[in-house]
Amino acid sequence: MKMKIGSLSLAFVLTLFLLSSCGGSKTTTGNKFKEITVPCSKEGRSNSDYFRASSVGKSRDLATSKEKALLLTKQRLASLISSTLKSVTERYVNDMQIGEETEFEQTFENMTRDVVKQKLQDITIICEKTGENDKGEFETYMALEVKKDVIYNGVDKGISKDKKLAAQYDRMKFKEKFDEEMNQLKDEQ
Repeated sequence: MKMKIGSLSLAFVLTLFLLSSCGGSKTTTGNKFKEITVPCSKEGRSNSDYFRASSVGKSRDLATSKEKALLLTKQRLASLISSTLKSVTERYVNDMQIGEETEFEQTFENMTRDVVKQKLQDITIICEKTGENDKGEFETYMALEVKKDVIYNGVDKGISKDKKLAAQYDRMKFKEKFDEEMNQLKDEQ
């Protein structure tokens, strides 16, 4: 009996020892997280009224860093607009149950791509900050925006010019889907 109590006590003490050695506070070195603030990133967030994007361009030449920032930010903005319009198109086509769905979507996507290219000239630079890093390179941070109505009106005008698309187009339904997608974009950011 004493042997069983002694064995149980020993097992209990060992268990406590093991548990205490596994838990507890530990300090780690070398894995410290330090949050940084990226210039223009807050200004580059889309909302229900604007498509926005931000990026950075780096170069040893100041002008080149600005050109890179502008190009990269435009690419991000174009990608955001295109993916949003693709989603709107898919939802619109599914709701409308358009006959020749694939052909309509293909024609529509080609037209929206052209609109995006044209409307990226209507952008506004809403933030631009340039500095020099410790490598001696210039870093230009940039945020751009384009009003959602500019994109919507461009798409609407493009559809109206295409007789085949215009025949299957419900302007109010498309606007509703477009606005829903813009609100969702705002909520995601």
